[in-house]
Amino acid sequence: MLALAGLPRRWLSAQVAATGEKPYNRGFDFSLLYDWLTPTALFFVREHLPAPSISSSSDWKLSIDGAVKQPLEISFEDLLAQESVELAATLECAGNSVGGGMIGNAQWSGTSLRSLLEKAQLLPEAQFVRLWGADRDSSQDTNYFRSIPLAKAMHADTLLATKMNGEVLPRHHGFPLRAVIPGWYSMDSVKWLRRVEVLTSEDTGWWMSNPYRRQIRASAGEPETSTPVTAVQVKAAFSQPLDGAVLIGREFTVRGAAWAGEQRVRKVELSTDGGKSWQAARLLPVEGGDARPYAWVLWEYEWSIPDPGKYELVVRAGDDKGRVQPPERSGERIDMHELNYYQKVRCLVS
Repeated sequence: MLALAGLPRRWLSAQVAATGEKPYNRGFDFSLLYDWLTPTALFFVREHLPAPSISSSSDWKLSIDGAVKQPLEISFEDLLAQESVELAATLECAGNSVGGGMIGNAQWSGTSLRSLLEKAQLLPEAQFVRLWGADRDSSQDTNYFRSIPLAKAMHADTLLATKMNGEVLPRHHGFPLRAVIPGWYSMDSVKWLRRVEVLTSEDTGWWMSNPYRRQIRASAGEPETSTPVTAVQVKAAFSQPLDGAVLIGREFTVRGAAWAGEQRVRKVELSTDGGKSWQAARLLPVEGGDARPYAWVLWEYEWSIPDPGKYELVVRAGDDKGRVQPPERSGERIDMHELNYYQKVRCLVS
């Protein structure tokens, strides 16, 4: 059984006992990072509950209700008839480790959530939007759900996706319909989307009040605080070399990726001496221009190695809002989310 960040082991064990199935989870092997878009077959999979068995989209319907004037029930065919939107976006698990593979970058296609909410005619008191998946927690008699603020739901780039990298969504990526909340951690990009519920107040249901909380340690005179994890933090990772690699020769191309959630990556810096000095890495151009919001950018650095021996490489990224990765995890944090401190790899040059 995988011990997954934000979910107690005893809770996960209860799901297996209740359903007889295990959620499927698989990371992306970062050493295979060569293309800007992650091939669907290599894209990470993160499931909170076992994937529902859905063989056809013909009887799939999406309902939009709650604080709206005109509740809607939309067939899959009607969804396909909506204006199509395409967006490249990186999805990262909120508990992804430093250098971890619970991340991928894909081209998503579908329709904007905003257009459907506008058709349903929001009531003035609408504040949040709850997204319901078809994956069910039988022990608590509820489906998986997440809620996002109305402003994020109404953003033009927030999608209901039917395709991934130009193909129909695979089962473990949410067939036939999933949300893509670009720039936010992937637990909010609900898969197997069945229902959009508009709320008039902040969601205090289990999936919002228990996992995926930013917890700050209590200090002198101040209580412990807990707020939802939302936007992705700026972060860079190595794809080559791997930690513990043995390099032969005096030239090596160091590679990796960097991302910044809703912002653009503006710089990646590399240290070959354990963080004492830093050099700028080259950001590789992507189709259509430079680094963009939501999607990662690939980077590389041509390393001329002066001498044989042991080296510690360190990488860090910064975005267009001035955010830079922290060198270490803040001691105030008592949760295991938003792990974006420097990645270090050690290698031996012979």
